[in-house]
Amino acid sequence: MTQFKLIGFDLDGTLVNSLPDLALSVNSALAEFDLPQASEELVLTWIGNGADILIARALEWAKEQTGKNLNDEQIREVKRRFGFYYGENLCNVSRLYPNVKDTLEQLKAQGYTLAVVTNKPTKHVQPVLAAFGIDHLFSELLGGQSLPAIKPHPAPLYYLCGKFGLYPKQILFVGDSKNDILAAHSAGCPVVGLTYGYNYNIPISEANPDWVFDDFADILTILK
Repeated sequence: MTQFKLIGFDLDGTLVNSLPDLALSVNSALAEFDLPQASEELVLTWIGNGADILIARALEWAKEQTGKNLNDEQIREVKRRFGFYYGENLCNVSRLYPNVKDTLEQLKAQGYTLAVVTNKPTKHVQPVLAAFGIDHLFSELLGGQSLPAIKPHPAPLYYLCGKFGLYPKQILFVGDSKNDILAAHSAGCPVVGLTYGYNYNIPISEANPDWVFDDFADILTILK
């Protein structure tokens, strides 16, 4: 075994390509307020800081397109309707990225503790993992409402250290955005940056992860 005892993973853009369902849900909520529909490529640039900021970015874009200002109550309703639609479309067209399930199963079989640390609303985390038959592989699931702070704050990784009795250097984190890299570095955890996910159309290498991989299965090369 390597120095690592626990491997943490981001969810959207790392394990699951959830962009199509997120875009569908954002656009369904916008349509209820007669706001324009955004392309998947545009929605991609809004992902990574949780649902509230996703919707705030969507509404800012819609305001630029139409000049339409929503009041606070309408903004709350857009967020609520997005949550409704996403609950209905968690895995409508989402898919696991290549080699995710097999790699996770290998890591679990090798004795690593696995955890998910995502800014996705907590209530959606387990259902998404269950839909792909991988929820049983994880010993901890942390979502956007699980703790007082979310990535890029290091709090979720500190929480894992405390719960499992580990030093930060014993946790390897795997993500696809600068928020993942920042959280891991701030906590003192080594981190993998994956090139295929959601990072505001900026190469993940610019966030300076310890490793940069194109293929999820390449994680296994660190652990040999």
